[in-house]
Amino acid sequence: MKTRTKWITGAAIGAMLLAGSAFAESKWNLFINDQEYASDYLGIKQENGSVLVPVDKLAEAFHGKASIDLTKHEVRVTLPEATMQSHQVTRLEDALLATTPKEALDTWVKGIQTRNGALQYAVFSPELRSKTQKEFSENYWVTGGSSPHMAEIEKLETKQINETTTQYTFDYNLVASNWHGMGKAVVTVQKMKTDRAEGWFVTRVQLKDPGDTGLTIGVEQL
Repeated sequence: MKTRTKWITGAAIGAMLLAGSAFAESKWNLFINDQEYASDYLGIKQENGSVLVPVDKLAEAFHGKASIDLTKHEVRVTLPEATMQSHQVTRLEDALLATTPKEALDTWVKGIQTRNGALQYAVFSPELRSKTQKEFSENYWVTGGSSPHMAEIEKLETKQINETTTQYTFDYNLVASNWHGMGKAVVTVQKMKTDRAEGWFVTRVQLKDPGDTGLTIGVEQL
């Protein structure tokens, strides 16, 4: 399906944002956080008991952008803060791009040890990301629990499946304030090319006990 994306022009597509109830006045002044925006430029008008503001002009007033998908009947607005955060996250993920399979494994392990879901997600494959993004987000990108936590890994074994796939098997220490145990994991890492770059990504995580360190996202029972 071909998506047609462009700047919205209120006159061309009539996309309007409902702003509130209208009164019988000919000119409207828009105030957001007590700051006035150029009403003449925004083209605010009253129609059928409502005050309407063109989406594209409102987004532009915030130095953002608006786009339309005519086939899906969707209007999307991106404001500067969200755009800047998106670029920042992308740059951080680029910096964490694994150039070796071991590097991908180490980043995932560190993410588990520090309860940092963003680190884990950064080295997940696109498919694994699509399965886990919602759960990471709902948990504010924090995994694990107060106790126990994953400490050092031991007995690391490397199995070369093929030129682009490596499988790691290892034990890991489980540490709590007054308790010590061991866990076991198998992590599969694959070299692939995404829409941004080529690198090594975690494609599968299997744990003997997926809940031994608390909340662990994107893992399977070993």
